[in-house]
Amino acid sequence: MSTTKPPAKDPRDAFELPETSRTGGRIGLQSLSRFCHNIGTGLHAGVDVRRVFETESNRGTMLHRNKVIEIRDHVARGASVSSAIKASNGYFPPLLCEMVEVGERTGRLEQIFIRLGEYYDQLVKLRRTFLMGIAWPMLELVGAILVIGLFILIIGMVSDEPPMTFFGLYGVRGAIIYFTIVGLIGGSIGLTIVSAMKGWVNLDPIFSLLMRLPFIGTGLQNVALSRLTWALAMATDSDLSAQRAVELAVRTTQSTYYMRFIDGMKNVIGRGKTIHEAFATTGVYPDEFLASVETGEIAGSLSETMLIVSRDYEERTKTFFRVLTGVAGTLVFLTVAGIIITMIFKMAMQYIGILNDAANF
Repeated sequence: MSTTKPPAKDPRDAFELPETSRTGGRIGLQSLSRFCHNIGTGLHAGVDVRRVFETESNRGTMLHRNKVIEIRDHVARGASVSSAIKASNGYFPPLLCEMVEVGERTGRLEQIFIRLGEYYDQLVKLRRTFLMGIAWPMLELVGAILVIGLFILIIGMVSDEPPMTFFGLYGVRGAIIYFTIVGLIGGSIGLTIVSAMKGWVNLDPIFSLLMRLPFIGTGLQNVALSRLTWALAMATDSDLSAQRAVELAVRTTQSTYYMRFIDGMKNVIGRGKTIHEAFATTGVYPDEFLASVETGEIAGSLSETMLIVSRDYEERTKTFFRVLTGVAGTLVFLTVAGIIITMIFKMAMQYIGILNDAANF
């Protein structure tokens, strides 16, 4: 691949798209999967892109229909599909926006949509597996919380000054305090999860920290590299310059942990260095990935090599989430056990204190 060819320009990028209204947040994962499959299948069948989006605008919720109609109208006015999707103001996730741009730049838009449909299908399955894996431990946790709350309430009804309490809590007032504390903790955790899913908070500092952890870091790295290698396979099998191909591929990771090096990597390639050397200068990519890039460049088959590597990282990603599900379920179970043991130990110590007081009397 030439390293001196200027980045390809899409004349449709010159169109200024109006801001769309931000109503209703982001598309759901299952709806996103169906959307990608529908668009990819239509394009693969040779249907005009405007007709494809016209058909899609008749499906889904009213919000989804309105967003697709906006895309259809933008494309009808001559805008690119990627810029039209980005104009939805966060309704579609960043990964979809980046990959659609890769598809348009490389002339593989239908393949990108079909592959994205498969990718989001897998995410739906992984999410379902994760939820099923932690469902029973979560029920145990909720049960333990309710039992403790009921215990606090009952001991207050038995006596105005019960001999045993749960950390000094008893009666209606104690139960209210207890459930308030539990609600605040649960609400904070839920708000954090929702904020992360909706993109309301910047998680890059946390992500950078997690990347340094043995198991979590490796898993997150595999997730990012499964996207990057697939995008690089598509981008390098086109007339894009090496600089533009690398930029598009790295941007699909959607993490500043990797994207902060884009300008430096482009400068390295601009000085006549290889793509492998550009990745190596960052110091954040694993040796096996760098070796695969170098081998692909030497053999003149970087696109094919990256496609093979992307499948390997995808399998690793699946394994990571399966293990993560097991770990999460175990942690919830241990939390329940810890709560119950703490309660039993606390009550036992109070009971022993009562016996000692009786003996001294």
